[in-house]
Amino acid sequence: MAEEYYIRQPDAEEARGPFTMDKLLSLVEAEQINNETLYFVEETEDWVPVSSNEALRRELFPEKKKLNLKPKTAGDMELLNVEEDDDPGVSVDEMLAAAEGDTEETRHVKKRIRMQEKAAALSLPVLGVIMLISSFINIYPNISVINLVINEEEFGLLLQSPLLMAGLLDFLLGVFLLLAVAEIFPILRFRAMLGFGYYGFFHWAQWYNGDTNSLYLMASSMAASLGIFICTLTLNFYLMVIFSLIGIGGLGGYAYLLFAGG
Repeated sequence: MAEEYYIRQPDAEEARGPFTMDKLLSLVEAEQINNETLYFVEETEDWVPVSSNEALRRELFPEKKKLNLKPKTAGDMELLNVEEDDDPGVSVDEMLAAAEGDTEETRHVKKRIRMQEKAAALSLPVLGVIMLISSFINIYPNISVINLVINEEEFGLLLQSPLLMAGLLDFLLGVFLLLAVAEIFPILRFRAMLGFGYYGFFHWAQWYNGDTNSLYLMASSMAASLGIFICTLTLNFYLMVIFSLIGIGGLGGYAYLLFAGG
């Protein structure tokens, strides 16, 4: 069991405690104990100052080591003046390059960041063009529906034309992308996955029923949706270029098969 102490100041009648050594040290730091503070000795049943117990005094008030400055000898001075011929030093150009992060160690990092910035800058206009093309593909075959909606205010026809609704959505997304509104990327991903599933299943069902051209339409629409989806995710410049071409190529093939090949 750790030893405990009762203490009091010489001019005080009331004692405090019991305190462990850790508590006494904290009281020393709080300047509530000094060398003249009294502590109770059970063996003699007497109050004695802390300074009378050398071991206790050293534990509570350890002596701080003094910093001694050793004078330099002639040999030490010679060592300090020795020129290091093997050290080429650092040039001003090297210092400026290090400050700008343009060293051999960091150059590849800066290159990667530049490529990511190029990929981000490319994604917005490319995706905007893709969505406008997709908008045209979906809206053009439904021009007659749009005329009815405008002229006769048959707004219910919009709900009966899901491809027309998709075309209008694609038009809005394309405009936002060309205005550099990157915050719509989550909506764009959802649109890409929806198109991947919907168009894929729709054309597969037509192909299953004997329409051989629908197989190519399915492949083109799924390629376009995949290109859109990847372009919203990657910051790799080369992947961005590849999937941009896949997206545009898929939509171009879809438009050709739909309007010219049908």
